[in-house]
Amino acid sequence: MNQMKINKHYTLFELEVAILVVVISAVVGPLLVTRYRHYLNTKKEDPIKAAIEVNNLVEEQLEQLKDELDACRIWISQFHNGGNFYPTGKSIQKFSIFHEICTPGINHISETFKNIPVSLFSKSISHLYSDGEILVPNYSKEDKYGLKTFADGTNAKSSYLFALNSINDEFIGTLGIEYCSRVKKLNDEQLNDARSKSITIGTLLSAYLYEGKRK
Repeated sequence: MNQMKINKHYTLFELEVAILVVVISAVVGPLLVTRYRHYLNTKKEDPIKAAIEVNNLVEEQLEQLKDELDACRIWISQFHNGGNFYPTGKSIQKFSIFHEICTPGINHISETFKNIPVSLFSKSISHLYSDGEILVPNYSKEDKYGLKTFADGTNAKSSYLFALNSINDEFIGTLGIEYCSRVKKLNDEQLNDARSKSITIGTLLSAYLYEGKRK
């Protein structure tokens, strides 16, 4: 997947860590999906409970990642339709934040980021689509992704964004990790941890989405 691109300057140790992350993701992700699918098989008559189950699994992953990285705010946005253009009826592509976990004292942003047209963040979304991640350790030093206004509005000093891909490698959303009370530069091990979680979460979300299509 595009999230796991290997930098040619990595040391042997860093390569071993990256490989370990891939192996763990390959084991843990399918186990969680199996757990979720087992739930679906026993609760097919209740789509609300199925949604609650997958949401709980996703938020478990977010809580773990927040604790491991000591992050201030972690969120997940997903793409969805949002009305139609006149006069052709072509679907308007939007995104919303559907999951968010914050440390005490940090403002939630999910209410603000609902039904946002993709066109307003085309530069950053395009980069996520092509490269799989956006790493901004310090917003005061760079804004090549056009996110400084977003960061100012959410009080983010550092942001790490990772594309969420489906089982079929479709770009379905974004995992956002933010530091609001301080600037934070993640090391390679922490970045690989975040990449691993993004793969697991993308797998969980797509299992839920595609299960609905198969019914």
